[in-house]
Amino acid sequence: MNLTFTGNDLYKVFSLAASIVPSSAMKQILHGIKMEVRDGVVELTATDLEVLVKCLPMVKACTEKNGGVVIPAARVNSILRDWAGNDEVLLSIEGNTCVLKSKGGYCKVLGEDYKQYPEIHPTDVKELIEVDGEIISDMVGRIVHAASTIKARSTLCGVFIKIEGEYIVMVAADGNRLSYIRRKVSQCKAIVSGIVTVKCLTFLQRFVSEFKGTLKLGIGESQIHFLGAKGEIISQLIDGQYPKYEDVIPKENDKKVIANKEELLSMVRMASFMTSEGCRMVNFLLNKDKLTLSSKTADVGEAELEMGVEYNGPEFKISFNPDYILDALKVSDSDTVTVEFGSGNNAALFRTGHDQLDVIMPVEMS
Repeated sequence: MNLTFTGNDLYKVFSLAASIVPSSAMKQILHGIKMEVRDGVVELTATDLEVLVKCLPMVKACTEKNGGVVIPAARVNSILRDWAGNDEVLLSIEGNTCVLKSKGGYCKVLGEDYKQYPEIHPTDVKELIEVDGEIISDMVGRIVHAASTIKARSTLCGVFIKIEGEYIVMVAADGNRLSYIRRKVSQCKAIVSGIVTVKCLTFLQRFVSEFKGTLKLGIGESQIHFLGAKGEIISQLIDGQYPKYEDVIPKENDKKVIANKEELLSMVRMASFMTSEGCRMVNFLLNKDKLTLSSKTADVGEAELEMGVEYNGPEFKISFNPDYILDALKVSDSDTVTVEFGSGNNAALFRTGHDQLDVIMPVEMS
């Protein structure tokens, strides 16, 4: 079986699939990518047994309607990277051997039987709705920073996604902060939800960047399924009950501040320079129409910065880990940010965009 591709087209899709391949796996075949021809259509499949991706590269010529091979992902990806600028890359498959040819020579790679490659099918996804892939990708980018990285807290290590009526909601939290975003999508007849791995969603962002357009999205009891014109993603959901995020969002914070986002971002960043890894704390002092940020760390230094804000409440002090605020402000698409405070011990609510907010717990002032 002989296949002909444009060097850049094949490399981009192959490297996309290769990013799912695990660096270590008990089964050697999982280190490879399955290249299969079905009825004249070429599919590239990769999986780590939790996330499976199928991509359809553009093919210039194909001599057979069916067949395939599993080829080592890292090795072949390196070859294709160096040939990405070539007009043509030819693949000849015979048994479990794949010969790659292009300008200047060839590489003969030993592969494995593609029929032994594991498959994951969307077994329990009952309804698919149409969504704009770029909207979903943008939502992920605005909240994924808040997901926990502590494996012991498995449910918080993922992103909670719920589709209800014409809205899709995404929530990420790590116990110290929570990010929430909501957008309109196609009408969904049922209420469906699940906890999706960060690996799946960050891969989805790359997938959408490569294959722009509409996606079909479905959530079952144990899987989430994204289906596009040029490929699909199937992922196992994280098992468990996600915390009731609605209860975490403050409802009665009575002190409201409106600030220029870029100025606040700059001030918090500058104050963070005078903190250390062991003491990540910036103090906020509010007075009428003024916010003062300060930080002080032994063996590092200190900073005090002022900016004008819209505030007409009493003097108020509170402290935060600056990283949490910087993460929230960096993904805001609004020129201004509204921050709502309660007491010095209660979480603050940062309204960072339309139907987008961050809840951030304070740290104890020194």
